[in-house]
Formats: sequence, C-alpha cells, structure tokens
Amino acid sequence: MRISYERYNSSIRFYLFCEDADKVRSPHLGSQSEFSYSTTDGSTFPESHPDRVALVALLNSLPLAGERIHFGWPVSETFLEASKIISRVQISAEEGKQEPAVGNPSGIPCLSFSGGADSTAALAVMPPETESVFMLRKKSYRRSLYDSDAAIESCRLLSEYGKTVHIIESDFEYLRNPIGFPTDLSVATPSILLFDSRNFSSIALGTILESAYGTSGSNYREYLDSSHYRLWSRMFSAVGIDYSLPVAGVSEVASSIICKTLPEGRFHQSCIRGKWESPCQSCWKCFRKNTLMAALNGREISREVSKMVWRSREVRKHLIENKPIKHEGVLTYSLERAKGGGEAFDKLRKLVRVGKINTGWMERWYSHSESLIPESYRRFTTDLLKSTIGVMDEHDRIELENWSNHNDTKRELLLSDFTDLVGG
Repeated sequence: MRISYERYNSSIRFYLFCEDADKVRSPHLGSQSEFSYSTTDGSTFPESHPDRVALVALLNSLPLAGERIHFGWPVSETFLEASKIISRVQISAEEGKQEPAVGNPSGIPCLSFSGGADSTAALAVMPPETESVFMLRKKSYRRSLYDSDAAIESCRLLSEYGKTVHIIESDFEYLRNPIGFPTDLSVATPSILLFDSRNFSSIALGTILESAYGTSGSNYREYLDSSHYRLWSRMFSAVGIDYSLPVAGVSEVASSIICKTLPEGRFHQSCIRGKWESPCQSCWKCFRKNTLMAALNGREISREVSKMVWRSREVRKHLIENKPIKHEGVLTYSLERAKGGGEAFDKLRKLVRVGKINTGWMERWYSHSESLIPESYRRFTTDLLKSTIGVMDEHDRIELENWSNHNDTKRELLLSDFTDLVGG
C-alpha cells in the first residue's frame, strides 16, 4: 500500500493506493481509497511534522495493508526504526533527510474527547489548561446509527465553561467494512494533526480499567506487557508524543462517580444514538449506564430499563451471546446494589454472580496505573483521583489482579434459564 497526502485550505486528504496484497486483505478498498480531516470553522488546516502525519496514516491503514506501507514523503530514521516492531507489514518511505519530531514536556496537555462518561472523567482529572479535540464523524450515504448531537452539545457546554475544545471532522471510519475505526487509537488522529500548531505535550484518551487491564472480558492482563501498549506507546514516543491514559486505573463504576462528583462531569452523555438529554433508551450503553446510575443513586431499576431486556434486540444479544458479557463485572456491581427489575433481572443477577464475587474495588483507583500518566501532570491527576474516589488497598488489588470470568457448564445452565424467559 502506498500512501500520499495533500492539504486543501481547511482540510488534509490522504490517498491509499492498493497493491495486490492489499486487495486480498481488504478487497472492499478497490485500487484507491481516501480519507480526510477538516476544520469545522473554516480555518486553514495546520502544518504537522511529517513523522506525525505518518503516524496518522499508520493508525488508519495498518489493519488494512497486506504486506507493506510506503509513505510518499520522507520520514525520520527514528520513526522507521520504531516501526520495526511491526512484523506483519514492512514500513518504508520516500528517500530524503528528515529530522525526527521532538517532544515538548512543557506544552499543553491534550485529550482526545468523545463526550462520554469515561472521556469526561479523564478531562475532569486533567490540568485545567487541557485542550480537548473531538473527532466529528462525517456523514455519508452509508447507514449509521450514530448521532453527533449530544457530543457536539457537550463540546459547546465545555467551551462555555471555559475549556478549549477543537472539533475536527473526518471520514476515516468508512475505510473499514463494516464501518468502524481502523484501530482503536484512530480516534486520536485529529489530536496528532493539531499537535504542532497547538503546542501539545501529550495526548490522553479516556481508556478505562476494564479496557486497559482486561476485566471487561475473561482475565486480568498487565497492560504494560500487552502488544497494544508495546506497539503504540513506542510509535507515539517516536514522534515526540507522550501517550497518556489518566483513567486507565479507573473502572467504569469509578468514572461515573467522578462525573457525579467533579464539575466537568455534568457535560457528558454516554448514548451516541439519541439527542442531548434524550438518550435512545434502547442501546446497550443506555442499558448498562442506566443500571449503574440506579446503583450509584440508591434507586430501584426503573420500569423503562427493565423493559429494555424485552424490547431491545441489541440488549438481549449482548446478554445472551457474549460469554462472558462485555463489562460483566460492572453489571454485577450494578445489579447487586440496584434492586428490582422483576424476574428477568433476578435470573440475570444469578448469571453475573451477584453475591458470589466482590466488586467494591471498582469504586476506587488502581494506583499501579500511574505510570500511564505523563510526569508533567502525574501529581495533579493522582492527587485528584485519590481525593475523589480513593485508592485500592492490597485486598482490592488482589481482587482485581485475580479477576477471572469464564463460561462453564454451570454458567450455561444459568444462561439457558435466563434465555428461556426473555427469548433469544
């Protein structure tokens, strides 16, 4: 795959020229594909260091490329050396001298902002001068359930509150078939493109504990040993960017507590299908978040939430087909503390091991994650996490690091009991 790019006033456009191996791996791309980024205020799209432009291209093309990625512009030896960690695809670039990108530890922290609870929790515990960059998903003729209304309103309210928020529109999700981000860090690419012009020092994401340390699934993992961290922290470092995960030690439970406690928290909405303050009340996020909020607010599960199990095919699909259920531990925490919901929820409580496992540790911060916060604001963020949600003690850490949730015969019987009641 050969990649080139051009700037056009308020936008930057990338072109992918596919070779035979690319057409085998990603036949939907055809011979040529493209994606772009545009400012939403009509301003001129800023210049970026060639290595950082290459990282943007890599984040969006790596899963799609067959055997090689060749950048049609010179990049530094530092970038090419770092990319050798990628074994499946060979990385190369046009010949030419290019000095490596240099970091700026005294610059401004940046957050790749989504408008959801986890992203907003990250912003709430970052320094006040942090600037947010929101990636606005460009509309297309291809059908999507996504609605940007709530996220745009979050950005507007944060701006009124005094925060600096940038909105960059992009269509890179249409490179994939089915539609979606090529890599999970593609969402940070607008921040990378603004890095030079805004004098950023780091880029943070709202990745939470369940995603970083594996407790959304079957087993705990040491994130620092993961292939994800080894690859992308290396590539970010190669282009002078501190890769930051300020809430990686914060469970979905604790991120919701942060949003309830700190002032920035009121500017979020998790549902990405409904309008601002009018969530769809039928998606998996609405089900999970509403159940959690009932637990945190000491309320019974509402009739509206209980009806989702019967009315939402998506909710039933997650509960029945995922083994284990994604973020099942958070659901266990919620259903242990939020009563009611009827017979279906009583069977669901048995399925997710309510009363059998401890989930109290999800309310507190896993301090082992502090190395994922840049030194420039580590003290600020860790002090705020400690004062807002507290720190896991040794017992909490043991519970977390021994997390295990596997499907077995007993679980299958409980699942069958639940499925017989609600339907497949």
